[in-house]
Amino acid sequence: MEIGFMKTILIANWKMHYGPMKAGGWIRAFRRERLPKDLDIVVAVPHVSLAAARASLGRASIPALAAQDSFWTADGAYTGEISPAMLLEFGVQYSLVGHSERRIYLGETDEMVAKKAAALQAAGIAPVICVGENEAQYKKGEMAKVLKAQVTAAIANLKPDGKSAMIFAYEPVWAIGTGKACPPQAAKEAHEVIRSAIQKKFNSNVAEHTRVIYGGSVDANNINEYVTTTGVNGALVGGASLDPRAFALLCRTANPA
Repeated sequence: MEIGFMKTILIANWKMHYGPMKAGGWIRAFRRERLPKDLDIVVAVPHVSLAAARASLGRASIPALAAQDSFWTADGAYTGEISPAMLLEFGVQYSLVGHSERRIYLGETDEMVAKKAAALQAAGIAPVICVGENEAQYKKGEMAKVLKAQVTAAIANLKPDGKSAMIFAYEPVWAIGTGKACPPQAAKEAHEVIRSAIQKKFNSNVAEHTRVIYGGSVDANNINEYVTTTGVNGALVGGASLDPRAFALLCRTANPA
């Protein structure tokens, strides 16, 4: 993906759902659906299901495969971790890093997220860097402060272009799993904060051509409003991606042409 390539991207994040058997079935069912061509479609599957997903895809490129996390070194004494080099063996093109659930439940810090993102990019995998404020920070009006800190830390050692160009996913933590999505205008404001931090590190051209997507209670009823809002380049979809037919409908709704 060269800089300036701003095709809308939808990423299905299964989270801790679907082992190899169900993962293969999901991929096969999804590929039978009518899918828009002018859209990047990605599915982030658990590590244990990458082989099954890859096998079910065969030579097909839609959807592209993503991992849900990665470690920051190629190998070593890190029991239970998965490296970017390992992910490449499955044809993984993207990987989430810094998802709010990992920050909350596993104590991932901005420094850890930055190291993971840099390692992924160096290996040729596009890091999808999740950032966002929690409910307490939201109520205090600290959205901009939190996003600036998280984005600035994450891009410290990243390059702005190339096929593994960074993607940012704005997750209003207070909206995830609640069914109450962040209003599109508020999401637009958050995305502008993210681009401002990118511009400060690089330049305005990089900021304008870095894909920034929204994640937080996205479904087929609201996806079109988000992707047609200025500055929103796609979505990171959680629960609404677990049914392959429902996710295919969401993809068609996001790109009705």
